[in-house]
Amino acid sequence: MLHPSPTPTSFVVHELHAGGAFEPMSDQQLWDALTRTFQSPGYQPPMLPPVATELLQLSGRETVHYARLTALLEKDAVLARRVLELCRSPYYCADGPIRSLEAAVVRLSLPKLRDVVMEAALGACVFKTHGYSEAVDRVRVHATAVAHLARAITRFTSFEADSAFLCGLLHDVGLSAALVALGEVAQGERLRPVVDLWPALASLHETVGGSVATLWQLPAEVGMVVRLHHRLKVGEVVHPVAAIVTLAESIACEHGYGLVPPPLKVRGEQQPSLLFGPQRIDVPSFQQVLLARSALGFDAPRLEQVRAACREVVKML
Repeated sequence: MLHPSPTPTSFVVHELHAGGAFEPMSDQQLWDALTRTFQSPGYQPPMLPPVATELLQLSGRETVHYARLTALLEKDAVLARRVLELCRSPYYCADGPIRSLEAAVVRLSLPKLRDVVMEAALGACVFKTHGYSEAVDRVRVHATAVAHLARAITRFTSFEADSAFLCGLLHDVGLSAALVALGEVAQGERLRPVVDLWPALASLHETVGGSVATLWQLPAEVGMVVRLHHRLKVGEVVHPVAAIVTLAESIACEHGYGLVPPPLKVRGEQQPSLLFGPQRIDVPSFQQVLLARSALGFDAPRLEQVRAACREVVKML
């Protein structure tokens, strides 16, 4: 289910070793750079495929005939092929193999079909960049893991959370959008090392993600969680889906699916990621996890049940 795309070595070297003359970007410097990019006449923001956009709109309805959904997906052959590949993964075909797109549409609920299409679109179509390709790919792997873990966690809550998967999948969409924008530089222009961007991106990616949510006309709840998935609260109240995403992100990090990859052992010593450096901008704090647990009503025995279910999900990623 999580298949990192191969990254050309020339881009990896370019990305990791762009030179040592730069200092880490401040929040204001990053915001100014993004603003210049977004306001440039030649800037084209990443957009969802029309099929994914239409399916998002249809998913708000009570019922949609499966023939209409099949016909919609068949409009985009590349996306349809990727959707079918995902539906054939162990996570979705527990009740038997799915042999056709029509069978996938019939088998899955409308919200789950929407989730598969969005996972396929973000993995294959939307965020493409040569400049920061490895970093964008790591964001995708992390977000996909968080999405599947978030869906597993909802089974232990007392409320409906149909948007949990989508919120998990898109919670760091601001990171991807910012990296794509900053990575599209003129030929010959030197890129700033991605490791220098992380501190400022950690501060601003919720805001950038909120802009993407508005641009894509995402459901209101998804946009809200994207904007506050680190803060968790709307006023004084913890948003339950934001709490689910926080807990899912914490568990993803424990299993090696954090935004920052696990450190490598070199000659017996652990070396931090060259791409991210020593910063762990992805790991929720102890206080955030405690707040999320309290909001979801998870005592110690319940949390262990959640963790056991998440371990089973991790095996299928």
